Amino acid sequence: MRRENMKKLLRLFLMLVMCLMMAGAWKTEAYAANIVSTNHQKYSYSEYRKDLRQLRKKYSDRMQVNIIGQSADERNIYEVVLGNPEAKRHLLVIGNLHAREYMTTQLCMAQIESYMKRYNKKENGKKIADVLDKVAIHYIPSANPDGTAISQYGFNAIRNKKLRSALKKMPGSSRTWKANARGVDLNRNWAIAFRKAGRRGSSGFHGNKAASEPEIKALVKWINRIDKSGKICGVVSYHSTGSILYGRCASQAKATVKKNTTRMYKVAQKLTGYRLMPTESIRYANGCSREYFLYKRNIPCITVEVGRNSCPLKSGEFPSIWRKNKNLVIREAMLFD
Repeated sequence: MRRENMKKLLRLFLMLVMCLMMAGAWKTEAYAANIVSTNHQKYSYSEYRKDLRQLRKKYSDRMQVNIIGQSADERNIYEVVLGNPEAKRHLLVIGNLHAREYMTTQLCMAQIESYMKRYNKKENGKKIADVLDKVAIHYIPSANPDGTAISQYGFNAIRNKKLRSALKKMPGSSRTWKANARGVDLNRNWAIAFRKAGRRGSSGFHGNKAASEPEIKALVKWINRIDKSGKICGVVSYHSTGSILYGRCASQAKATVKKNTTRMYKVAQKLTGYRLMPTESIRYANGCSREYFLYKRNIPCITVEVGRNSCPLKSGEFPSIWRKNKNLVIREAMLFD
């Protein structure tokens, strides 16, 4: 009887060891982090800055971190350049235009670390270093750091007293805040079919005029700078939620723009399985960033909406998002190397 009990205990112990090993393997497959942590929800501005410093220090021979401007509440808007900044071709990646969609910052940072860790390894038959030598990837992991601070910590996270006082009079819950610290939707403040619409607050207000916001001014200046140094091949804009893709073009798109946008969304769709949304008419662009790239700048652009539940997405959604998106950006760059 005693021997049987010992055997049962041994079997239970072995099963427990196997379960722990499997859990560890799953976690490694989901995302083996050295610097960027993805197992918690509130990826804050301070943690983001700390991770940027550590990544820059560890991978200084293969990446750059630059400040391209500041938000309304004077938080830095960072650019991360992977590979050869003097390359003739460039791919842009923008995350976190909408405040409550801050998991996209975490995703961008995890991608950056993954590509730097695997720099001398192959992805889909190509060495990552060789791809990044020909096509530099420029990330803006967080385009709306003020809005994110509001969504994560409330209106008191805004340091400027005038901004904070005005925010508290605007409609919208801080937790589900979508705009910047001036109550403007940064995805509707671009110079394409712009018209003033909505009410200043959590979402829907386009601004008093196109590119009125410091964040959008910084992004446009950033785009202009890169455009002068080489060809911008495409833009990947990360949003959430819905597990969907915006990748179709209206008839106004130039043939090459339409062709390369189609190539980009096909890569994204194959990797993620996300549903492709119908074409949106330029008439209804109303200052939208994707239409700005497609029709004003003649740059191929896809919007990738990650996650399934309402924003802010919970940390439990990250492993699935990661499995589908971990190689998306480097595979898009491979289209143009």
